[in-house]
Amino acid sequence: MTARDLVLPSFFGDALALGPHWVYDPPKIAGWYAGGIRSYDAPRSTYHPGKVAGDFTHYGDQTLALLESLAADDGSLINWPTDWRRWAEHVRDERTSYFDGATRGTLENFTAGETEPSDSHDLGGASRIAPLFAFTRDVGQLVPLARTQTALTHGDPQVIDAAEFFARAALSVAGGAGFEEAFDEAASHPYDALPAIDWVTLGRDAAAGELAAQAGELGLGCGVEGAFPITLAVAFRHEADPVEALSANAMLGGDSAARGMLLGLLMGARHGLAAFPVKWRKELRSIETIERLLPQ
Repeated sequence: MTARDLVLPSFFGDALALGPHWVYDPPKIAGWYAGGIRSYDAPRSTYHPGKVAGDFTHYGDQTLALLESLAADDGSLINWPTDWRRWAEHVRDERTSYFDGATRGTLENFTAGETEPSDSHDLGGASRIAPLFAFTRDVGQLVPLARTQTALTHGDPQVIDAAEFFARAALSVAGGAGFEEAFDEAASHPYDALPAIDWVTLGRDAAAGELAAQAGELGLGCGVEGAFPITLAVAFRHEADPVEALSANAMLGGDSAARGMLLGLLMGARHGLAAFPVKWRKELRSIETIERLLPQ
């Protein structure tokens, strides 16, 4: 597994979700994308003004900022508050990027001179972790990095724990484990607030049913309590087909971009970059920047 195998699919998951992101109407999405989402699309909602096909949502933008930060620091542990300031400067420069609650809350704290994150419970804070795998595969380094980057903007303990869970799971998958084994192993670790075993069970059960209906019941919004098990449900259902996994996730709607970034990481760890369409890489508008920043 190379850095590109793990990092690029996470960006695919975000960019593929841009079209229907934050549209909470799966039948409408199905009408737009007969046969699934296989190509990038411009936003169909009003949340990402100025974005075009192949762009990232604000999650992807912030993940790219993390990659830039890590590359500048040779992959060292995030240095608080230096990288916090770098993040703030980045999102302020992204004039067309949507400012979600976590971003607004964190920037308000920054403006007030407080080095504190928002109290957001959105999964989005945990979804940015893929670039970390480009610089370390050591669990003793990876887990603190995943937690620290999440706590940059999200103070909710379940979201911070979720970042650790997905870091552990993706690392296991990259080492050869299947999703069942990797998720159960990651859930077995003690967490401060995350009911990991229960949420893995929810994801496994949802995968066995009608996925759209199950996802609707869990909640398609940003909150970690719904987005976490839905991410696992899509992964369980489509473990053998990474392209279908990212398409199916985007077709569900809601906060599909946060889920898509984590699914891309998991699917990249399982199958490698070669399992994804070449055009997804070529048509990413930030591909040259990403390639330049990734370790050779």
